Amino acid sequence: MSFASSETVAVTLNLRAAIYFGKYRSMSSSSRIAAVAAAMGDAARINILMSLRYDGVLTATELAGVANVAPSTTSEHLAKLLASGLVTLQKQGRRRLYTLADGDTCDLIDGLAALAARHQTTGQARSALPTAALHSRLCLDHLAGELGCLVTNALFDRALLRHGADGPQMTPKGTAWLNSIGAGDPSAGDSARCPLRLCHDWSEGAYHLGGGIANSILRAFCQRDWLRVHRGQTAVVLTPKGVSGLRSELGLDLRKTPD
Repeated sequence: MSFASSETVAVTLNLRAAIYFGKYRSMSSSSRIAAVAAAMGDAARINILMSLRYDGVLTATELAGVANVAPSTTSEHLAKLLASGLVTLQKQGRRRLYTLADGDTCDLIDGLAALAARHQTTGQARSALPTAALHSRLCLDHLAGELGCLVTNALFDRALLRHGADGPQMTPKGTAWLNSIGAGDPSAGDSARCPLRLCHDWSEGAYHLGGGIANSILRAFCQRDWLRVHRGQTAVVLTPKGVSGLRSELGLDLRKTPD
């Protein structure tokens, strides 16, 4: 009977160990990936992640409003995102602020958004929505669709908005306009939320205004009964008063568009 040399035995054991640990390391990695995917596999949590991606740092209360998530379940969703390592918590006095964990998380969200867009063309996405939602709808907590893009363009055309180094900015004329419609002073408050950003509108292939100021504008339009938002629905209703008001304020002729 021949015996293998000690060197051969050592090499064989090392190879088996490498295969063994490689196999279970791979299984462990797969489990971690599955855990992250499971944490993201909920529309409400995706809304939270997208809100943090674009608005930066938010409290749970702000997230409930921005992401259109029920306040009663926001804490539960945030706990799962914290446990998965996708979100981190910062404490500033009594305030508990949430943000994305790091740049890799931002890249992950951007990559998934790009993948989703690639698998659903604009035409397919548009055909899946009723005409009213294409015309005006909610994107998180601000105005989107054709009307959202038209309002955004009008704000730029009338020098109420301008392009800055870090994104869109209200001009002094724009700040005065916000106060005149009851949207408030954009410099007021201590929210860490992004005040203004341009949000890609997938149904129009253009951009509409997002951020805290965009939400303030939507609320001001609703308070004037120019627009109506019904709980649990994303479609936004343009009223006859809104047709008249937006023509007067922003020069938009919406008389032939769906209401």
